[in-house]
Amino acid sequence: MTKKPEPRSLAYQIIMFIFISLVLIFSIFIGITRFLFSNIMMNNAQDTVSHIANEAIYQIEGRLTKIVDISRTVSILYHSEQYNSKKVNSLLHDLVYEFDTLEAITIAYAPNYSGNSRTIYHFQNKAITRDLKLNDYQFLDWFQIPFELKSKYWTEPWFDAANPKEPIISYCVPIFSEGNCVGIMRLDTKLSALQRIVSPLKMKHSGYAFLVSSIGTIITHPADSLAFNETIFSIAEGAKDITLRQIGKKMINGESDFVHLQGNTVFGNSWLYYSPLLSNNWSLGIVIAHKDVVRDLNLMLIIQTLLSVVIFITISLIVYYRTLSVSSPIRLFTEIANKIGKGDFDAQLPATANSYEIEHLILAFATMQKSLKEYIENLKITTTEKNRIETEVQIASEIQRKLIPKNTEHPYGLKEIRGYGILEPAGDIGGDLYDFFPVDNNHFLFIIADVAGKGIVASMTMTMVSTYLRTVSTYQNSPGEIMQNLNNFLCKQSTASNFVTALLGIINLHTGELRFTNAGHPPLIIRKSKNGCRVIPETHSNPLGVFADMAISISTIQLEAGDEIILITDGITEIMNPEEEFLSLKGLTDIINQLTTDNPEQTAFQILQEVHRFAQNALQKDDITILVMDYKKNEEWEMV
Repeated sequence: MTKKPEPRSLAYQIIMFIFISLVLIFSIFIGITRFLFSNIMMNNAQDTVSHIANEAIYQIEGRLTKIVDISRTVSILYHSEQYNSKKVNSLLHDLVYEFDTLEAITIAYAPNYSGNSRTIYHFQNKAITRDLKLNDYQFLDWFQIPFELKSKYWTEPWFDAANPKEPIISYCVPIFSEGNCVGIMRLDTKLSALQRIVSPLKMKHSGYAFLVSSIGTIITHPADSLAFNETIFSIAEGAKDITLRQIGKKMINGESDFVHLQGNTVFGNSWLYYSPLLSNNWSLGIVIAHKDVVRDLNLMLIIQTLLSVVIFITISLIVYYRTLSVSSPIRLFTEIANKIGKGDFDAQLPATANSYEIEHLILAFATMQKSLKEYIENLKITTTEKNRIETEVQIASEIQRKLIPKNTEHPYGLKEIRGYGILEPAGDIGGDLYDFFPVDNNHFLFIIADVAGKGIVASMTMTMVSTYLRTVSTYQNSPGEIMQNLNNFLCKQSTASNFVTALLGIINLHTGELRFTNAGHPPLIIRKSKNGCRVIPETHSNPLGVFADMAISISTIQLEAGDEIILITDGITEIMNPEEEFLSLKGLTDIINQLTTDNPEQTAFQILQEVHRFAQNALQKDDITILVMDYKKNEEWEMV
């Protein structure tokens, strides 16, 4: 029965690699194509739209310019002294009749000027004159604005009373007499003529053109509801479209641009090209839907994507069938490797293969199979030995803990002494030692020692020192003699860790006399209850276990009630922080001087706490041991 292929076979991985590579390549290629062609298409669209817009603007400007030119002719006729009023009217009739761009000519005089205000217009192939009264025009924009400004003016679209159904735009020119403005000459043209130029303009499938007046009014638009009823600013305000409002300002300011509109307005997602009409400050806009602009680009990208998919499928099939022919022997080899991985080291490997690389792989795997069998056997032996050693270490650690005296408020029930010790080995077992016990009814012995090295050997040396110390102190009461005996004992041993630093002292419980000796150990520190601490740096000999028959002297000091004896190993002073700075003896004395404790237990714990705070959780490289005792006279305890 054929085994179901693994979900992550070699063929699958290769195809996925090729797939991801092709996807990245085609994605980058399509992205670059889209970027380049979109820029090209945008530029082509802008060029095409600007060409159409300029052509329309040219036609509109031609019509408006003709009105301006006629206004100059009318002005010349009006101010000419060769013609009387009747002759001027006849010539104006001819102009209205001759030029289809001209709908009417109006001469309107100011209230304080005597003159015949009249309109000459074209009706049924005739030029007709209609007299005007002052009230007919006095308050209309076409008269007031140019009269007040005393300058030429193009009106917004408006409806004349003579033809209220046909919107017109008018070019208004002030009439001057002896330097004073005495009236306005108005030339009208039909707005529908401009609309006929703009409305047929089409771009792509849904493009269109529209006109905006000098104040933003929509003059012509495919949506009839917008013409004369909305401004570009009201449309922007209704949609809260700040971009469209800014475009409207640019349009009435005579600027031109090609911009992308994306707001929720009547323009939708589209491109807008706008350009000014210089004659009357209007603006022509041409709108093209964005989908029309990118239609060809999207079609090209779809074709490109389909071709990419076909290429990918073709390559994948070729790679898949080729990979199957290579992966079959590898699959068989994998099954055998799984058996070996489950512990069947005698599984039979294939004898040969049809591939140079696979054959060498089989040979290498056979070598590894043999090495694994040997390694497993050795590992079993090593594990057994390791478990035995760990058991011995645990037993040694337990023995070491039992050799250290238990912390009680008054050791051995002696009210003259309080003591507390802390030992933190750097490993499972350490080489530090502290001990204290009464020698007789009047004397109390204490010792702190540091055995060179760590581990089992150092622990055994520490055990010998502790045992020998209690033996020799039964018949020796001098610290110097006890240390000499201990030194000679260590010199006779052949252990690798017989190098020991120690500080031993004996307190006379009645008098407070302390006799002590220091064999290469960190100094004794006496913490006074009122005067800080006193460091006694005296050493009386070299470390123990080096030189036999070494003379060891002693020192004597007088303890006062409340004095604390502080003993430490070099694991305290040589501890380092992350910056590799030692705490040092000075750092320790600074800690002691700041203590506020009044019993050995609190003193020991506060010193340890400050030491760990200095180290900031740095790796502990040496055992840490602290022994604190304080001395109280009998009479003081009796008073308590």
